[in-house]
Amino acid sequence: MPEIDWNVENTRILCGLMAEQVEKGNRPNTFLNSVGYAAIEKAFKDQTGVELNKGQIKNKWDKLKEEFKAWRKKARADIPGCGKFRKHPLQNEDELTICFQGIVNFGSDHWTPCGNNSTMAATPSVTQDEQGAALVEDIDALGATQDDETYEVTPSPGSGKRAARPVQGSGKKAKTTNAVLIQEACTSTASSANAYAAKKDGKFTIDEVMKAVRDCGAEYGTDEHYIATELFVKKEQREMFMTFPTDEIKFNWLTRKYNDKHAK
Repeated sequence: MPEIDWNVENTRILCGLMAEQVEKGNRPNTFLNSVGYAAIEKAFKDQTGVELNKGQIKNKWDKLKEEFKAWRKKARADIPGCGKFRKHPLQNEDELTICFQGIVNFGSDHWTPCGNNSTMAATPSVTQDEQGAALVEDIDALGATQDDETYEVTPSPGSGKRAARPVQGSGKKAKTTNAVLIQEACTSTASSANAYAAKKDGKFTIDEVMKAVRDCGAEYGTDEHYIATELFVKKEQREMFMTFPTDEIKFNWLTRKYNDKHAK
């Protein structure tokens, strides 16, 4: 099998095909299954005339995953060593996000109260609720390290100054200044993460838009449904589609998109 020229166009086509198979459920773990590989081999040959085998697809998958990890770290933390992206950003980011979401640990994406990456967003496998619960536990743990005693000021004989003495039995732990500051920082971080996610993913998720595709009459197996799986990995296309007021307009738009791309 000859080597593949992984130019910009061939890579773009492969990324779109891989994302399509992931959305169809053909990535049961960290790699595609045999159904996904076979579908990509056929579709890639149909679109480019170039034959691929499973090994070539898997090798390219591995390389793209490493590039995706490096880019996500660069985008969030400006980590040294990502010089390959100085002039050109990562290509096909939306498709690669679909391929690798939930199976790639970016490391720097995890937030910890004592770390330097407090502005990073959570990885896809950690929800905002789980983050919030973990942060509350951290704050509670910090409060638990404080002494249960409260202090009452009484005169000290002969010194003219007041000394603190413990009063037992208060039963409550007062929040320290550090705990309050950490809680405020957590709130700010969660708000920033939500704002970043909304900007990155757009108003509509792929699931929401694909449901609207089926509702307008583009059932599985139709040309309209097929073109939707290619278009709606991009948030701009999803948002444009959802602006159309009726199912008929949505369906006709998908038909024209398919004809524009595939009409011979």
